[in-house]
Amino acid sequence: MAVSAPPKKKVPEPAPIELASRGNEKEIEKIINRGSSTVSKAEPQKPDQVKNFNVKIMSSQLATIDQLRAKRPRKPTSPKLGVSLQDWIAEAIEEKVEREKKKYNLGA
Repeated sequence: MAVSAPPKKKVPEPAPIELASRGNEKEIEKIINRGSSTVSKAEPQKPDQVKNFNVKIMSSQLATIDQLRAKRPRKPTSPKLGVSLQDWIAEAIEEKVEREKKKYNLGA
């Protein structure tokens, strides 16, 4: 038993491209030559990258930090402290940076 090829679809021919008339070309040239103001592109800002490093801290200081973390409000019925140690240290660094900026007049 011979298998015949599937029927071929008739593809419509693309519409012929019309050439622009001289009147349209003049309008196009007029628009092109009109000019425009340039749009300044904002430089893309690079997001801060997370850097890892080790911190050595005395056990007495860590115990004090844990006491302060325990005073923070926490979610009801949650056994976890209100703020993580990492977040607490990051907040402390930010506060210190702000104080130093004010002290040395580094507003940026």
